[in-house]
This record gives sequence, structure tokens and C-alpha cells, in this order.
Amino acid sequence: MKLSLSKWPALIALLLSAQAHAASETIVLLRHGEKPAQGLGQISCQGLNRALALPQVLSSAFGAPDAIFAPDPATQVSDSGNSYYYVRPLATIEPTAIRLGMPVNTAYGFTQTSDLAARLLDADYANATVFVAWEHKKIVTLAKQIFANLKQSANIPSWSDSDYDSLYVITINGSGSHRTASFSLRAQGLNGQSTACPGAN
Repeated sequence: MKLSLSKWPALIALLLSAQAHAASETIVLLRHGEKPAQGLGQISCQGLNRALALPQVLSSAFGAPDAIFAPDPATQVSDSGNSYYYVRPLATIEPTAIRLGMPVNTAYGFTQTSDLAARLLDADYANATVFVAWEHKKIVTLAKQIFANLKQSANIPSWSDSDYDSLYVITINGSGSHRTASFSLRAQGLNGQSTACPGAN
């Protein structure tokens, strides 16, 4: 059966609409690795060991991402009573970025979660997987902001100060005003890493 040329525009529009509604974005929010008692804006040796184990965990669970975000390390943050340049999330996600041969977007400062939420909802990421490494309380704020921007309610749990292993995963389906989001809580399974730095005698 031959399709009339007059019907092609309607068919193309239907196909494009179906493709748009099938769009799916996955945002994986992870906390930085363990930190030293004195803060320093840094991760500890245990946090470094977690960071080095993350590439396999994240790639196995989510595949290669299309983008990776971490806060601007030029931003100073109050940490254990002093202010330090905050490299902790970047140091945590760097081994993953290096393994995958990818850049890390550090365009947003520590507190700029509203701007980051808006960016993550750009059409650029409609079919993307995105890894976001940040501070745990700011992650909760970011997750709530994403749902608020979509005009949806969500029960985002608080993040314990002692928890470095959780992954907050937001899945967004559809496009434009037809987007719907869902939240799930997952785990890296990387607790109990050595407290000695790699190569230490």
C-alpha cells in the first residue's frame, strides 16, 4: 500500500511527537567521598579509595554519562571552622571522568543549585545521563529544586552526615510540559574502603 504524499507531514509529526515523549533523562546525584577530620576542603585517604572505585560502580550501573558536574573549586566554603577552596566533590568524581575521558563542568558554585537545576532541565539533556557530585545537603536542595521546576511534588529524604554511599537518582521522562520525574535511592556499595592512601607502606 502506497502512502499519499499529503499524509507524510502528519506522519512525520506523529513520529517526532512519539520520540519526544520517549525522551528519558537520568540524573545521578552523589556525595563526595569521606573527608579528613580537619576539613581542608579535601577528601581523606578513605575518600580517595572510594573515588578510585567509583568509575566501575557508576559505569556498571548507569553506563557512560553524557555530562559530569561538580562545584567550582575556586569557591571557598566554611569547613570545620575555617574557609577552604572546596575541591572535595571534584576530587571524588575526577577518577570517573579520567577513566571515561570526559571533562567535568565546574561552571556552578557551591550554592548555585537553582541555576544548576535549571541547566539540568535544559533540552540539551533530554536524552542524557548526567553525574553530579556535590555536598550532601546541597544535593537534597538540588533534587527538590528539580522537582519544583517541573511543578511536581517529591519526597526527597534527608541525607545523613555519616552517609557517603547513597546515590540519589532522578529519572525524567517526556519533554517540554509533558515531563514527569521519579526519584529512587540507590547505593554505591563502597563502604569500608581502606583508610590508608593507595601506595602507602
